[in-house]
Amino acid sequence: MKTKRYNYSKLFKDIYKFRRFTYRQIDNKKDLVHIYLKRTRKTAICRKCGKRNHLRNEAYTRTIQDLDLGPKKCYITFTEVKLHCRCGYRGYEAVDFTRPYSHCTKRYEEYVYRLSEKMTISDVRAVTGLDWKTVKDIDKHYIKKRLVGLQNITPRRLGIDEIAYEKGHKYLTVVRDLDLNRVIWIGLKRRKETLDTFFTILEKEKQRLITVVVLDMWDPYITSVRQHCPNADIVIDKFHIIRKVNEAVDTIRKQEFAQAKKEERIQMKRKRFIILKRGKNLTESQQEKLQELMENNERLYKAYLLKEQISDIFDEQEYDTALKRLANWIENVNHSDITPFKKVIKTLRRYAYGVNNYFKYHITNAGSEGFNTKINIIRRKAYGFWDLEYFMLKIFQSCGVMKIDPT
Repeated sequence: MKTKRYNYSKLFKDIYKFRRFTYRQIDNKKDLVHIYLKRTRKTAICRKCGKRNHLRNEAYTRTIQDLDLGPKKCYITFTEVKLHCRCGYRGYEAVDFTRPYSHCTKRYEEYVYRLSEKMTISDVRAVTGLDWKTVKDIDKHYIKKRLVGLQNITPRRLGIDEIAYEKGHKYLTVVRDLDLNRVIWIGLKRRKETLDTFFTILEKEKQRLITVVVLDMWDPYITSVRQHCPNADIVIDKFHIIRKVNEAVDTIRKQEFAQAKKEERIQMKRKRFIILKRGKNLTESQQEKLQELMENNERLYKAYLLKEQISDIFDEQEYDTALKRLANWIENVNHSDITPFKKVIKTLRRYAYGVNNYFKYHITNAGSEGFNTKINIIRRKAYGFWDLEYFMLKIFQSCGVMKIDPT
């Protein structure tokens, strides 16, 4: 049986197919392949209305980069015409395989975008040879193209947090869908008006469907949620309460260190991490060091026990039991001489509704904290964060709701 001979020329033309154009010439040089195209029709397509137009004399030669052919760079040259369409459009014709004014084919841009998901601009520039501005513009375009807007998302449970994008208390407000576990919106600054903008975009019908909102003790956010989400329970993130408790313990540690003798100070040095860490997570060596420290400092020991007790309370699964234990803990603090903890009690009483709702739902913004770590990595890699829009888009690319197929 004879083996059928395959037409490799046809294979090449199937892969490198350009609608309404055909090959005029192919130059195969040492380090590149240059493809010259010619038209197959005497009409051009309007970008606005999609209708065909007869060709005019106003035409321009355009050269763009395509995917490499093996080790060789590939460039494509074709003639692009300007239209005066009856719909009123004045400009260049629609070309399927490239965007207006782009220096690359669409499939090469897709390749650049995939690289940009994992690499820095500098790395992508080194791989492709493109200018860094071109790489950034391609990345921005395809992130926007793939981004799923709020009109296609119906959240039921929200997590709201802020992240610092620059020194000097410059923040972004980040809204996360707890069920999708993805960022769905980012706003500039951390004001009530910022969150109001999110809810305005979300629309009232979807606002009424929100049942739970988890956030920290930031009153502008709380006011906005109460105004726009009439059916939502506000949950105060337990980690923000624990942070307040740890701050109180650390204050006591500093006070005791300032009053300690020289020998005691030596013993207390470099023990901050051990004191603030959960007891159940300490190693045997750390437990021994902690025990030695606590034997010599009664006040710090009391503070440490209170810290461990409230951490255990927030692990309690039974609602009524948790509230009783929390009430007993508050009473113990009131009878102690540990003043820094009195501020924690004021906080608990002020936001009692949100703390109680935590014991009801047992949800936190822990996912948002994980996203914050990713965001900090994006910033450290210098993805162009000086361009705030690009920085926000990179957050969506890493943590947001994105289409797999952008078409």
